[in-house]
Amino acid sequence: MTELASNKSGSRLISRILPPAIRLWLTTQLDDVENLIFRIEGRDREILSGHISNVSLSAERAVYQGIHLSQAAVQASGIHINLGQVIRRQPLRLLAPFPVSGTALLSATDLNKSLQSPLLGEGLYDFLVLLAKSQPEADYLKTVLGHLPERTVLSHYQPIAAIESHNLILRLVPRPEHAVSPVAISTQLEIREGHRLCLKAPHWLIDDNSTDTAPLPAIHGFEIDLGSEVTLTHCEIQSDHVALSGTVQVLPEKS
Repeated sequence: MTELASNKSGSRLISRILPPAIRLWLTTQLDDVENLIFRIEGRDREILSGHISNVSLSAERAVYQGIHLSQAAVQASGIHINLGQVIRRQPLRLLAPFPVSGTALLSATDLNKSLQSPLLGEGLYDFLVLLAKSQPEADYLKTVLGHLPERTVLSHYQPIAAIESHNLILRLVPRPEHAVSPVAISTQLEIREGHRLCLKAPHWLIDDNSTDTAPLPAIHGFEIDLGSEVTLTHCEIQSDHVALSGTVQVLPEKS
């Protein structure tokens, strides 16, 4: 983990006190991160009042709330912290919300790891319920889901994500100890209302053959709500990764 600092007036306040405090705070917010580099900018008078005008950050293989990112580059502005307490060696705390804007890349490997997160795991269960109701080929899922406690579908299926021809491929492979049928779909993605990531033009992969498909109009628009603090502006499935851009509102922890 590496940090860089700069400010126009040359004070050592930033370089000696803030980077270690920010580094420690970041490690409490992220499950894991590699090759983290951040730069702090601000004038002495602003910083002494607990105001940081700008922080830019880049990282590789970051994990946030179970979501894996190959790369991320973001900028944050208007940050208010408890600097007086930080100087006295107390933990850094946020005093007000602030926006973080930037881009992130998710590879197929990232997607596979992220499918184990509570956020995507719950969405996966809801997706299968809708699929079972709407797709004749998936009618057997009604029986499977009817015998499963809610949200435990991953105990029967191993989700496998892939990126092929600018489409996201999701396969649910039965675990060896469970006699259930596989599921395979192909879909694109789109953004709605900034914080909803939706399926676009999904297709059923018949016999898991990507050249033989059937449209799934009933699950077109199926969404995963990323939360009101998220505002996505761009989502594109490229040749080997998903590229996302947007803003996240970072909120102070409740005391």
